[in-house]
Amino acid sequence: MIPTLGNGLQVFAMVLSLLSAAVLIGATKARGLESGRRESLINAGYLMVFGTTIALTLCIVIILVCFVTSNFSLAYVVSNYPNTDSALKPLYEVSAVWAGRQGSLLLWTWLISVFTSVVAWRRMRVTDDLSNAALGVAQIIVALFAATLVFSDSNNPFMATAPEFLNADGTLAGTIGGMNPLLMHWAMILHPPATFIGYAGMTLPFAYAMAALICGDMSARWVELCDRIAVFSFIFLTIGMALGAVWAYVVLGWGGFWAWDAVENASLMSWLTGVAMIHSFTLYRKRGCFKRWSMFSATITFIFVVLGTFITRSGLVQSVHAFAEDPVSTYFFLAIMVAAGMAFLIGILYRHGQIVEDDEIESLLSKNGSYYITNLVMCVSAVLVAYLTVSSALPTWMPLGGSVIAAGAFNAVARPVGTLFCLLMAVCPMLGWRKTDGAAFARNMRVPAIAGAVVFAGLMFLFVTKFVPEYDAIVTAGGAAATALTEQGPKVYYFALTVLAFATASLLLTSSAYLLVRGVSVRMRNKGENPVVALAQLFRHSPAQAGGYLTHLGVAVVLVGLVGSSMYVQEQTLNLSADQGQGGQVGSYVLTVTGTREYTDSASDMFKEVQLSVTDAATGRELGTLAPSMEVSATNSGQQTLHAGVLSFPLEDLFVAFQGLNADGTLSINVKINPLIMLNWIGAGISIVGIILAFAPRRATPLLAADERAAAEGAGRAAGKAGRGRSSSKKAKGAKHRG
Repeated sequence: MIPTLGNGLQVFAMVLSLLSAAVLIGATKARGLESGRRESLINAGYLMVFGTTIALTLCIVIILVCFVTSNFSLAYVVSNYPNTDSALKPLYEVSAVWAGRQGSLLLWTWLISVFTSVVAWRRMRVTDDLSNAALGVAQIIVALFAATLVFSDSNNPFMATAPEFLNADGTLAGTIGGMNPLLMHWAMILHPPATFIGYAGMTLPFAYAMAALICGDMSARWVELCDRIAVFSFIFLTIGMALGAVWAYVVLGWGGFWAWDAVENASLMSWLTGVAMIHSFTLYRKRGCFKRWSMFSATITFIFVVLGTFITRSGLVQSVHAFAEDPVSTYFFLAIMVAAGMAFLIGILYRHGQIVEDDEIESLLSKNGSYYITNLVMCVSAVLVAYLTVSSALPTWMPLGGSVIAAGAFNAVARPVGTLFCLLMAVCPMLGWRKTDGAAFARNMRVPAIAGAVVFAGLMFLFVTKFVPEYDAIVTAGGAAATALTEQGPKVYYFALTVLAFATASLLLTSSAYLLVRGVSVRMRNKGENPVVALAQLFRHSPAQAGGYLTHLGVAVVLVGLVGSSMYVQEQTLNLSADQGQGGQVGSYVLTVTGTREYTDSASDMFKEVQLSVTDAATGRELGTLAPSMEVSATNSGQQTLHAGVLSFPLEDLFVAFQGLNADGTLSINVKINPLIMLNWIGAGISIVGIILAFAPRRATPLLAADERAAAEGAGRAAGKAGRGRSSSKKAKGAKHRG
C-alpha cells in the first residue's frame, strides 16, 4: 500500500504542477479573456501550486514515518536505514530521508515546491502578472524534477522491497545494506538540507527573470520580488558549503576540507555566480543598471545548480560522492539546462530594445566598474571550474577532453583568481560611483592602508619564521607532498603569491573594519550613542551595508586561513611498532604509542584504535593525547571508516589518522600539520553572520515599491474608467493589505 500511495502522490504532484504552469502562464498572456474568468483561472493556478506542495509534503512524511517506525516495505528505507546504536540515531533516521539518491532528489523537488508556495502565498492577494508568470516557470521546473522521480526506477524512493528480503511480519530477513557509516555524523544531518535549500531557492530568481522577459517588464520590480529569496538561498548555500568542509575534514580521514571533487565543485559553481547575481540585483534596484547582468547571473546560477544535479546523477563524471549512471537523469537534467539557456537567449534577444541601462559605466575605476569586473571574475571562474570538472566526459577533440583534472590544476587557477577577487572587495567600497576622484580615494584608503600595513607586517613575520622553513622542509623531505608543492610553480612564484595574498587579506580586513568603525563613529557623533548601541543601530538601520562589510571581513580571515591550510601543510606517514613507547617525530611534535585496542559495538562494527601521546619536541612538554581509529562496517560490505584524532592549537591543527596495519604488522599512522586552519572556520562563521544580518529586515517587511506602483496605476485606471474589471481592484486592495 505504501509504495502505491507514494507513487500516486508523485504522479499527482507532477500532473498538478504542469496544469498550474499552463494555467498561470496562459492566463497571464491571455489578455482577451474576460477579467472575472481570467482571475478565476489565476486563482485556480495558485491553488494547484499549494496542492503540488501538499502532495510532495505527504511523500516526505511517508518516507520519514517509514524510517522512524522501521517499516521496510520501501527498498529505499532498507538501503538507507541507520544501523547504529548511537545516541544520535533518531536524528540519523530523519537525515536518512535525504541520505540516498532517491530521497535527496525528492527533498530537492519538495523544497522547490515549498519556495514556490511561499511566493504564491505572499502574492496571492495581488496576483500580478510577474508573479503569475514566475510561478508558472517554477512549476514547470517542479514538474520536470518530479518526472525524474516518476519515470526512473533508480530515482524513485517508492519502489517496493522485494518479497524475499522480508519476513512474514514485515521485518528484514537478515541485515541488508543500511546508511553509509560516513554519513552518520552531525554535519551530515545539516549539510545536505542546507545545500538543497540553497539550490532550491535559486530557482525563483531564474523564474522571475524569465517572467520579466515573458511580461516585458524591464523595471526593477522583478528583482524587488525575488531579491530576498536570492539572499536567503545564498545564506544556506554558504552554510552548506561550510558544513561540507567541516564534515570532510573530521570524517573522511584525509586531513583536508576541499579536494576539488566534482560534487564539491557543483556547489562552488552556483555560489560563485550567486555572488555576481546578488551584486547585480543591488545595482539593478538602486541605480537601474546591470539589467542584463541580473538576468544572465540568475539564469546561469540556476543552470549551474542543475549541472550539479547532472554531475551527481548522470554518472558521466566520476566522483566519490556521485551516484550510479542513470539515463533518465542524464536526459532530463541536460534538457533543463539547455531549455533554461535557450529561454534566456531568446527572451533577451526578443526584449533587447526594451532593456535600457540607466547608469552606464564611465570608468572601470569606479564602484560600477568594480562590480562589473567582479561579475566577470565570478562568472568566468565558475565557467572555468565547470569546464574543468566535466572535462573527463567531453570528446577528446575538445581542449582537455577526456582528461581528469587534478586538484593541483584547480589550485593553480583558484589561488591568484581568489586573491584578485578579495582585492576587488577591499577597494570597491572606497571608489565613487561612475568615476572616482583620486584625492577622495586616497583619503578613504589612508587609514586602512596604514592599519593594513601593521597587519601585513605580522603576517610576514609568520611567513618568514614559519612558512618558509616549512616549505623548505617539505621539499627537502621529498615524496608526494614535495612533488605536489613544486608542481604549483617555482619557489619565487609560490612565495610571491603568498605575500600578495597576505597583503590583500590585510587590506580587506582593515578596510572592512574601518568602514564599520566609521559608521559607528558617525552615529556616536550625530546621535550621541555609546559604541555598543551605535553598532547595534548601524546593523538595524543599514543592515545590507553593515552586513556586507562584516561579510568581507570574514572573507579576509578565510583568505589567511586558506594560505596556511592549503599551501603549507606538512604531511608524513609514521610506521610504528605496536609496542608501548614506540614513536616518531613530525615537525615539532613527537607522537608516542601508549596502547592499542580492538572492540565491537552493538551493531557488530569492529573498531581498531591506537592511543598516542603528543609532546613538544623542543621542550618535552605533554600537549595532549589522541586515539585515532579505524571502523570496519559489518553491514556495508566491510567498508572502512577512519576516525581521525585532532589536536587544535591557535596557529595549527595536528591531524592524525590510523590507516591500518602494514604487511610487517606495524601501525600506519598518517600525520598532517594544518597551519591556520582554525581561521577558515572562524572566517566562514563571521561571513555567514554578516550575510544573515544583511538579510534581516530592520522592521516588518514594508510594502514593496513594486506594489505601490501597481496600486497607484490601478487606482488611476479605476478613476478614469469606473467599469474596470475585478483584477485591477484586487491588485490595489491586495497592495494596500500588504502595506
